[in-house]
Amino acid sequence: MHATYTLDQAAALLNLGRNSLARRLREAGVLGTDNLPAGRYRGRVNLVIVATGTYWHPICGWTHYGRSEFTDAGLDHIASKLGIELARLPCASAQQVPHTHNARNAQHG
Repeated sequence: MHATYTLDQAAALLNLGRNSLARRLREAGVLGTDNLPAGRYRGRVNLVIVATGTYWHPICGWTHYGRSEFTDAGLDHIASKLGIELARLPCASAQQVPHTHNARNAQHG
């Protein structure tokens, strides 16, 4: 399964606060008032999925919830839609430059 990003995680990657991102996504028609996918984004699991679960509420008992999570493609899409530059990380397969400096080299030169 591919990585997904919660609204909190997506906001951090986009250098925004969670509430600011949620508001902008609602204004753009990506999310509804419940912060779940709206309109044409509903059912587009390549962009945004709804993670569901339950939790124990002390008054209501077991309660179901749904939360929006963005895929990598979804994160790219919303960054583009909102006009936000998304930093690119180096590919995991990129070669690392070996570190040649050590304490012995520092003493002799």
